[in-house]
Amino acid sequence: MRHRSLSMGIIAIACGLLADAVPARAASPVTWVSGTGTNAGSCPVTAPCKTFQYAHNQTSINGSINVLSPGSFGPLTITKPISIVADGVEAAILGGGAIGAGIRIEAGANAIVSLRGLTIDLRNTDNDGIDFLSGAALHVHNCVIRKSAFGIYFAAASGTSELYVADSVIANTNANGIFVIPSGSASARVVLDRVRVENTSSYGIVFTTTSAIAATVRDSVAAGNAGAGIAAITFGSGTTVVTVDRSASVNNSIGIFAGGTGATIRIGDSTVTGNNTGLSTNTGGTIASYGTNKVNGNGTDGAPTSTILMK
Repeated sequence: MRHRSLSMGIIAIACGLLADAVPARAASPVTWVSGTGTNAGSCPVTAPCKTFQYAHNQTSINGSINVLSPGSFGPLTITKPISIVADGVEAAILGGGAIGAGIRIEAGANAIVSLRGLTIDLRNTDNDGIDFLSGAALHVHNCVIRKSAFGIYFAAASGTSELYVADSVIANTNANGIFVIPSGSASARVVLDRVRVENTSSYGIVFTTTSAIAATVRDSVAAGNAGAGIAAITFGSGTTVVTVDRSASVNNSIGIFAGGTGATIRIGDSTVTGNNTGLSTNTGGTIASYGTNKVNGNGTDGAPTSTILMK
């Protein structure tokens, strides 16, 4: 569904080449952007730049782009380990442009990308909030993603990549809110902590693979989604193991869904209510309960496939 066009790939490669073209002596470990900045020079705090993309190309590997004053700074293709930090200031990305996403990450195998304090509002366009296509890890903290296609599309094609999302909201997307779908032999490790995924036109949080995913969803809410609030789906010999702890899945089509023989969702201290169907499995999927959940008030509550003894 999310295959990108050849032209987008060419544009992304061009952005990467541009980044590589910046002389080493010109790159700075710390750069700045401002809503009133200008894309010129090396983006010091005394002369901030206008866009994340320009600042990215002036920032050294493992460097940081900092937001000095409010503005709209995207879209952005990230090709190296980098941090974007907006503390106490509005930092928006309001379009995906030719890259098809507010932020597109195509970094090296060891690259860690960190995003903090961003608002990605794509105004119901056919662009994703964040596309992660390669890299070691993506950290998303205190961000809002709304009115996009996919909110976060996490789809590395090789190795084991990690996704960490905390204190963030994904809302009103036209596809899945958080979609973790490593391809081929790639695998993923995921932690979602204090995350709200609301009012999507499809699934809220979904993990699907032909390889392996290990995920934890903690202190989080999936609400008002047209599909399942939280789902694990496998194909072939894939394994997806998701632990849902102290979380709520409410007012969705399905509260929690596991599909495929390798799909397992463990739930504890969680609430599943107000859904058309509370708990649902098919094709050998497993929902294992610690016996400490509240599953009621759904059109059909459903039942876990097994119980885990507390130790």
